[in-house]
Amino acid sequence: MISMKWIIPCSVALIGLSFLSHGAYMQIKANFAQFLIGQAWTKTLADQRPHKPWRWADTHPVGKLKLFADKEHDFYPIGQPMFVLAGASGRNLAFGPSLLLNGAGIGEQGNTIIAGHRDTHFLPLQNVKRGDIVELQTSQGVLQQYLIVSTDIVHETQTEVLDMTTDNQLTLITCYPFEDLSANSDYRYVVTAKKVNGSHRLI
Repeated sequence: MISMKWIIPCSVALIGLSFLSHGAYMQIKANFAQFLIGQAWTKTLADQRPHKPWRWADTHPVGKLKLFADKEHDFYPIGQPMFVLAGASGRNLAFGPSLLLNGAGIGEQGNTIIAGHRDTHFLPLQNVKRGDIVELQTSQGVLQQYLIVSTDIVHETQTEVLDMTTDNQLTLITCYPFEDLSANSDYRYVVTAKKVNGSHRLI
């Protein structure tokens, strides 16, 4: 007969192992999803047509986003490149930053609005500052650069940040503060960038 003094430690160990296994499964699932989204984006660049990353997906990649920090007029990557999905639903945001469909499209004139989760894909936004660069690749393969002109903390009711503009503006938005991982947040961290002409030296 197994002694009672071993039952509790073994039970705790089994529970801990199940949590680790679940975490590993979720990480593998997320990485595989990014692989499939990347494949879909490669197909889109080849024929300029939307491609679902998996058969039952209700979205498709519409752009690729990179952040660059200004280091004495040389620009160095912040975080990893991110695929942008069409439609900022909760399901889509779990797989990557997502384009709000009531704003301008990727590469179009107006206010292009991209939302992302603060604890995953848009966590690097806490490290950007005015003067840094956001690079967006369109489905035609065109690279467009946007200069960050402001970073702001606004209340969720300040929806004017989502208003359409007449110029080429990029708005990146996530919940705030970054260190608060509760499900609900009353504040948003907003990065505003303007399209620039010419080229910057991107490392």
